[in-house]
Amino acid sequence: MAHNRKPIIIATVALAALLIVWYKTSKSPVQTPAARSELETLAASGSKTPTALPIAPATRDFVRPIASANSATNELPVAPPSARTPQQLVAEILEISSAEGSITAEKAQKFKHNLEELIKQGAASIPAIGELLDKKVEYDYADAPGGEQMGYASLRASLIDALKQIGGPDAQEAMVQVLQTSALPSELLEIAKNLDQEAPGLYREQVLNAARESLAMAATNPAAANMELGPAFRIIQNYGAANTTAEAAQNEPANFNNAINLANMPEGQGLAALVQMTEIASSPSGQTIATEMIAQMAGENSKAADALMQMAQNGKISNGAWEKLAPILGGDQYQIANASAQNPSNDSSGSKNPGYTIVNNATTSDQINQRIELIDQFLTVVPSDSAGAASLRNQRNFLSGRLGK
Repeated sequence: MAHNRKPIIIATVALAALLIVWYKTSKSPVQTPAARSELETLAASGSKTPTALPIAPATRDFVRPIASANSATNELPVAPPSARTPQQLVAEILEISSAEGSITAEKAQKFKHNLEELIKQGAASIPAIGELLDKKVEYDYADAPGGEQMGYASLRASLIDALKQIGGPDAQEAMVQVLQTSALPSELLEIAKNLDQEAPGLYREQVLNAARESLAMAATNPAAANMELGPAFRIIQNYGAANTTAEAAQNEPANFNNAINLANMPEGQGLAALVQMTEIASSPSGQTIATEMIAQMAGENSKAADALMQMAQNGKISNGAWEKLAPILGGDQYQIANASAQNPSNDSSGSKNPGYTIVNNATTSDQINQRIELIDQFLTVVPSDSAGAASLRNQRNFLSGRLGK
């Protein structure tokens, strides 16, 4: 038996050796020529993997192995690509806005997505938005084919709305900064309404200063002759004194509506009652709205014009009141809003109370000239160096600009 075991032992050892060789061979990595070439190239160049990539790599460059059910629990989750910074989002918005040619649906969708991302990032986006607004860059989407797809009239309008939606003290500060650097009345009115919604009354002086500066610039700068000044007058009407028209509509709706109804009675039948209101109204705001309604009638009723002139000569109209009366003498008229205008979004006055609307009836050249003549009459009795006279002159320049269009 011992003689027969030797061959068996030798055969067993040989089989074990063959198994070891086979096992090592099967576990050795096999480098294809292509793989060796890539490794050799990297080694020769000494290149390093960047710590951060500005753009996420295209997915077609990488093939991810599909993990089996058994190994899935052992794999680490793949981290999603980091969100773009507000600066990157604003840069893309500017790039889309400044691109020549028509605005495609793809560009508009990308623009809206970037704007949404800015808003979602909240206060972190405010510095980037403010920086672009400070540069006073503007692109009107209405002028470009397909611009209606953007959802905004212009680049700056979209950025201001983003600040409104973000909200908070930082956004308010950024909007106040725009007030100090912009002279565009429509932009100032939009910011005024945004600030008043966020912090009622807090920024009234800044809003008024911006409107007054815009009107002063238009009166002295020929380049601003064609600028639409109506929104600046709206600001002064609604924020121009401690007792504003908007506050009268909100706090004394019965007196407010009564005054408007009296002013719209046929053949000036409500004039006597309005004059009486200016003398016996229980509050300054009641007196103010009654005076405004007399001014509203003055454009078409000589007796109302005489009554207002008498008040001016007797010193019963303050500088703050003249700021409100100037656009009314220029053609603005208050009307009680109808049912469809009860939605605050339709209220062009900027008031939180949607109980009235303002329309301008001086549309033809003859009507505008008649309004200029009416203003000239009051300029003869208002001190020329007063704020009241400045308001009347600004309105006169505004009307003259409309004649030139």
